[in-house]
Amino acid sequence: MAAITSGARHTAAPFILHAVTLAVLTALLPAHAADAPATPALGEILVKAKRDDSGNTRNGATTVIDAEQIGKNNAIDLANLARYSPLISVPSAASGSGNIWDGAGNTGINIRGAEGNRVSLELDGIALPDAAPKPDANSTNAFGIGRDYFDPETFREVRIGSGTSPAGAGTPGIGGAVSFITKTPEEYLATRKLYADYKFGYTSDHAQRMHAVTAAAQLSDHLQGLIVGVHRDGEQGKSKGGTPQNPDDWSSDAVLAKLNWTLARDQKLNFTIDNYKAQHDLVFANKLAASYPEGATQDARTERTRYSIEHHYTPGAGLLFDTLDTRAYTQNASVVDQTRASYITGGQPYLRNISTGFYNNSKGLALDATRQLAPLSMLSYGISYEQQESRRPWLEDRTVIKTGAHQVTMKNRMADMDTDKLAAYLRGEFGFTLLGRQATLTPGLRAERRKLTPKNLAAYLIAVPSAAREIREETDSFLTPSLNLSVELAPGFSTYAQYSRGTRLPTAAERTGTYDSFSYTAAGNAYAVLGNPNLQKETSNAFEIGVKGAPANGVELSASAFYTRYSNLIEYAAQPLDPVNYPTITFGLYRPENVGKANTKGIEVSSRFLLGQWAEAMKGYSVALAGGISQGTAENRLTGKQADLPSIQPYKANATFAYDDPALRGGAAFVVSTVRGKKAADDVIADASGARFAVPGSTVMDLTAYWNIGKHAVLNAGIYNLGDKKYWDYASARSLPAGTSAATLADIERYVRPGRNYAVNLKVIY
Repeated sequence: MAAITSGARHTAAPFILHAVTLAVLTALLPAHAADAPATPALGEILVKAKRDDSGNTRNGATTVIDAEQIGKNNAIDLANLARYSPLISVPSAASGSGNIWDGAGNTGINIRGAEGNRVSLELDGIALPDAAPKPDANSTNAFGIGRDYFDPETFREVRIGSGTSPAGAGTPGIGGAVSFITKTPEEYLATRKLYADYKFGYTSDHAQRMHAVTAAAQLSDHLQGLIVGVHRDGEQGKSKGGTPQNPDDWSSDAVLAKLNWTLARDQKLNFTIDNYKAQHDLVFANKLAASYPEGATQDARTERTRYSIEHHYTPGAGLLFDTLDTRAYTQNASVVDQTRASYITGGQPYLRNISTGFYNNSKGLALDATRQLAPLSMLSYGISYEQQESRRPWLEDRTVIKTGAHQVTMKNRMADMDTDKLAAYLRGEFGFTLLGRQATLTPGLRAERRKLTPKNLAAYLIAVPSAAREIREETDSFLTPSLNLSVELAPGFSTYAQYSRGTRLPTAAERTGTYDSFSYTAAGNAYAVLGNPNLQKETSNAFEIGVKGAPANGVELSASAFYTRYSNLIEYAAQPLDPVNYPTITFGLYRPENVGKANTKGIEVSSRFLLGQWAEAMKGYSVALAGGISQGTAENRLTGKQADLPSIQPYKANATFAYDDPALRGGAAFVVSTVRGKKAADDVIADASGARFAVPGSTVMDLTAYWNIGKHAVLNAGIYNLGDKKYWDYASARSLPAGTSAATLADIERYVRPGRNYAVNLKVIY
């Protein structure tokens, strides 16, 4: 493998990113330097991360992580954003864990046992692409392409809604919803005309270096501008395991640019450009085998570009609305993987060049309005329309080494699909007095209609031409209601009860995902994985009760108990052979079906106690306690098998002892997190059984600190896994086979989390 090189991109930060940001700073600084106040307005952007406040009990359990906490967590991707939340984790696919053409990375968020595409992700109200399942692995919940389309440094806050989303705006999820909200000029310019900072960060677990520049300016009485530029580079994640990680030389760049134009007292027009690019040069050293004598290499590129225009109109009373927000956007997202490997089969050497991709281009229009009916009652309503084009090509150019002949095979993983989606919602908030206490009843209803239009069917499952006859234009629709009752027990402290129904329509990849083995079996017969145009909707019925807010001075509390029923869950199932329609498919036929149902239930609690409330000497000190426990059962309607739901996370709790200087000079936190060990049950929904790796329990300690250095600098630092423990993340490692061979033991070791590691970031503020 001498021909494999890495590390070239780490010698310098990209010229274009720094040229753009430096040019903006150069243009802004001279014009506004005299307007900068002596003290930077740090309070405008440093807001405590917390469970959502009591005023938002109408949305159930919600975790809010702001820009300050993202910095303190030294988060470089999705995995570290919510590292201390009890029933939230981020499953990931390790490099080289699938076929040689599969990608790696984070595949979404596991919330209360629901994960993958059952948890929605959106950025500034625009849905991010689904994770791409692997029909060649006969799994709708294993993904060959993840959902890493952003850089956390561009976020103002992240909102994680646990459980089925209540009816309303945005992108609902039957298991949860995550909203990423980007930074805006207003948060920097409330008391000044110019803001600028430079931030450097380093994390040892990925040898990751970050350079970020943020600049905001009051360009005129009516114009505000913002630009954020971020560059990162690093390598494969470290592990305390005994097996070397596959080399990964990577870099990423993100640019967020906004221009806000105040047209009149009651109207504002906002323009946004949001671009993210990442490149990974991967070496699949773990694929070394007789068939792949040199392993494999992969050049993986991810890009997402969004252009949007938003109009905010606040005419006040007298119309059908008091506020009207209109958004038009276009978003193009792509993941392209180029894989190269020497290959030997039947004693014949080949060179495989495999090009795979997942392209999702969308454009849409959304309108959201509110109308105040009375001092304690209001209506929210809206409508949205989106068009999306999805493509998932798979092309191999196989070269016969002896002759130089090329064998070209196309195995697109799904039919090319165009999607039209229309959604509307109506949500009310009606305040009244209940037993002498202030109460709010919040009913909601969301309607959605979707049309799938297949394209280019001549390229669909070429080896089985008759399969294209199954693919047709399809239209689905549904209604999802929700109801929430919130009662204020004390000022700033409320209890709530909530019901939400969720619906997830089968994705184009599930309806038409394909794979076949015809190019590998010379006899003209093979096995095949086909889509299923007759899939039904997945549904959920979620019930939740809880409390949230400040029950006493110096105490913050959020607690909830939940129960959710899932029906019509989709997974692949073996089919009877069909000699009439598919006479050449004789080795096995598989399709996704609505085979599963599941129930989940649990309790999660988080609290924070400000010790200075009871002892003056402890002013600034606090203790935070959080924990979550859940259970789940699953059933396969075809086989009748029942078992525990394997995606349910084990019991997790953490305790934090922190100090935040009352004079705002700095602070520190010591966190102890413990997770119970667990062995995943057989996945009866996927009808998959076998000995699994029993993921051990663990107790991990972290120490973080921050220091406001004078008026113009902030330093964040952290030491993670202080005890240098060897541990695994259950959400990522639960499906690993038991270590009964050298190969399975090596895979288990590759999933070990990093040992003791550290991270630091320094922000210098103008």
